Amino acid sequence: MLSESEGRRNVNYLASLDFIISLSFGLIIPMFPIYVEELGGGGLEVGILFSSFVLTRALLATTFGNLSDRLGRKRLILIGSFLYSVLALLFTVPDTWFGLIFVRAFQGVASAMVWPVSEALVIDSSHPEKRGESMGKIVMASNLGFVIGPFVGGTLYFLADEQLGFSEAESLKFPFYFTAAIALAGAMLVWYRVTDAAAPRGTRQPLRIRGLFSPAGMDKEGSRNLRVLYANAVMEGFAFSSIGPLMVLFLMYRFDLEADAISVLIGIAMGLGVLVAFPAGKRSDRVGRKSVFVLGGYVAFIGTMLVPFGWTLWAVLLFLVMRTMAFQMASPALRALQADIVPEGLRGRLIGMLESMMNIGAVIGAPLGGYLWDQFHQQSLGLPSPLDGAMVPFVVSGLLGLSAVSLVLLYVRETRPGTATGKS
Repeated sequence: MLSESEGRRNVNYLASLDFIISLSFGLIIPMFPIYVEELGGGGLEVGILFSSFVLTRALLATTFGNLSDRLGRKRLILIGSFLYSVLALLFTVPDTWFGLIFVRAFQGVASAMVWPVSEALVIDSSHPEKRGESMGKIVMASNLGFVIGPFVGGTLYFLADEQLGFSEAESLKFPFYFTAAIALAGAMLVWYRVTDAAAPRGTRQPLRIRGLFSPAGMDKEGSRNLRVLYANAVMEGFAFSSIGPLMVLFLMYRFDLEADAISVLIGIAMGLGVLVAFPAGKRSDRVGRKSVFVLGGYVAFIGTMLVPFGWTLWAVLLFLVMRTMAFQMASPALRALQADIVPEGLRGRLIGMLESMMNIGAVIGAPLGGYLWDQFHQQSLGLPSPLDGAMVPFVVSGLLGLSAVSLVLLYVRETRPGTATGKS
């Protein structure tokens, strides 16, 4: 067991790792749609590329979570962080969009090692009554990385393209080189600074499918809560992924923006999200997880549906900011709610299963969102400007997301921190 000071340090170091990994993602994610188009792809191909990542992540998150329950969290996080660094370099090798799929799929393997296991270790390291605060710190660090990442990525692209005279294809590779370096720095941080926390031996159980949906030691109410959270994860994963990869294409199509300008806009929206994550997490410790999550979730998905209705770039930016801030308000509360429900000895595998369920939804949502974009974004649908077919994937995403949040509101019974329902 960790001491209070060790737990506090762990949360801070893992927040630093989340910042580094999110920074590396923020560097390259805005470039992906443009990179894919440069290599001959379109909206559907962007969705397929996204799905290749979340598919491997979905298949392996539960397995790696289970391994972390048995073997410890640190070694898996360390291996995944090193793998991130290597894969960032491999992204520069393929000369067709199809070649990117294999690298992106292996990046999903690395992500399955890092994200759910890291979250389980944060929960292990946190006092039950401060889980919301710890999750807020993690979400804030992740957001900050995503905020800075697009600015850094856009700057690297600009320097390579405008100042150094490289071709567009070569300039798009520069952010990947920087990503490899900072991911390696994150791995070294884990190696030297993070302390492991082993699960109690008496709570370790074999990994069985039935045990993931009705875990031993949880009563009927706890199992029902868990299954509702699984359903919410699938639906939210679909809703997020059906829009996420398209946001860049939407801004290019509607306002004819370049990569560097899009990076700045996304960075601004994410930056304002940083302001609410930590205080929202602390607030959920005081007033309850569910109420904070539900309010943030409803506002976020309403914001999603409003984005394509923006008549000017400033209006779209306003709705993007609304969407992002609300998501970051909801995220730490949802993670803390999950932690309250999941029994301690099954934490790795069940957090991994929740991650898998979200990624299963994302596997379906990303290509479907890309398909809807390709089919509708150039159609007027008989509506006045600026309304057109570009709004179709946004409306589908928003309606599904609102349904997912409503499931939690109606069917999850919140437990007091430290007394998870059915905890053995």
